[in-house]
Amino acid sequence: MSSSWSSRSVASTPRMPEPLATRRGTLAVPTFLPDATRAGVRGVSSEDLATVGVEGVMVNAFHLLRRPGARAMQAGGGIHRFMGWSGPVLSDSGGFQVWSLIRQDPARGVIRDHEVVFREPSTGQKWILTPERVVQLQFQLGSDVVVCLDDCTDAEAPYDDQVRSVERTVAWARRSREEFDRLAGQLRDGHVPPKIFAVVQGGGDEALRRGCAAELARIGFDGYGFGGWPLGADGLLLTDALRWVVEALPEAATKHGLGIGRPDHLVSAFPLGYSLFDCALPTRDARHGRLYAFRAGYPERLPRPGAAFFRAVYILDARYRTDREPLEAGCDCPTCRTYSRAYLHHLFKVGDTSAERLATLHNLRFYVRLVQRLRSTD
Repeated sequence: MSSSWSSRSVASTPRMPEPLATRRGTLAVPTFLPDATRAGVRGVSSEDLATVGVEGVMVNAFHLLRRPGARAMQAGGGIHRFMGWSGPVLSDSGGFQVWSLIRQDPARGVIRDHEVVFREPSTGQKWILTPERVVQLQFQLGSDVVVCLDDCTDAEAPYDDQVRSVERTVAWARRSREEFDRLAGQLRDGHVPPKIFAVVQGGGDEALRRGCAAELARIGFDGYGFGGWPLGADGLLLTDALRWVVEALPEAATKHGLGIGRPDHLVSAFPLGYSLFDCALPTRDARHGRLYAFRAGYPERLPRPGAAFFRAVYILDARYRTDREPLEAGCDCPTCRTYSRAYLHHLFKVGDTSAERLATLHNLRFYVRLVQRLRSTD
């Protein structure tokens, strides 16, 4: 397999990505998916998400396996009924947790060629993930897009570690595809199967990134995610690595920028060919009083890579204590339509829980407006 991992380039500009048709609706592109990791976006309800125009969400199969458990989710009617959400649901496999938990703290588990074993430090309980088990779990959840288990690494990890990661990721993707096809073949009564995405690893090595993407493309999936931490040590987006992956994949396949969430990073990744994005950043920032606002002239003008099209409003700053203006003039979110910066400042200062909700609604609406503007061709 390694003989095919050669550096090659495709001298073409990615065309506008196609919308992603799922069994619960079509996602226009680009689309930002808030992270509803444990079947909920913190601070807001599923009804709130619909109100601000969110079209789909991203849950985490591994975390839902830990709590409330696969059987409880299935007994509750699946992820959509459980969380009261009728739109598309994508489910991450837990591959990122391989990196964020085990690779950062080996006491949390072990990565083997055929499985991953997680250990709960407080209880000693073990969770065993195999490619087949992860696909089965996502079928139990009722996800509209299933993601293969992958072996995630840091972009700065040693080359030998990156090679092993790619080998495992490709082998696990093949096993995931086989299990997916088996389960999809068992569906009856006109039930439509979900989509299936694979995740491309390879760190910052061009040949490994291209080779992993090419091997996954040979297996065949509906979409492909850019795996691993998408930022360099300097905090800049890994645009070269993002481009290598796109160039090595089928043009028509959906490309998912896993974990890409800063507004300017999203704007930079979209022209490369990525159409789906997810991140906890906008909701986490909202809970800490960091809010986004378009600068003058936007979103009327199309945001371009490198343009300073937005700014941060730190609502806890003292200057907002008596500011009667909305967070952003012209914003149509429920927060800006009704409340002033001074009021939101006050709610944060007194620790009222409604502050986090109102701030989260604003940030999510900012992202919805951003992707809607990027869909324009003018």
